[in-house]
Amino acid sequence: MFDIKNRKLEIGQKVRIEEDIPSPDGMLYKHSLVKLDEINSNANKIRVTDSLGKVWWVSPTQVSASFL
Repeated sequence: MFDIKNRKLEIGQKVRIEEDIPSPDGMLYKHSLVKLDEINSNANKIRVTDSLGKVWWVSPTQVSASFL
């Protein structure tokens, strides 16, 4: 699976969120660094964990593997 800039995503890697992602339980803000935990190719979603340990399911087009 690839991110918004067409870079390969791998489990365990840090990625940056490229847009604000609201949910009923809170907001995942743009430019937040998260850890990629799982890739679900069937649903075209990835599971990431933020700095507080909260789990988010996001689209690969909402993250970037090149943030440095």
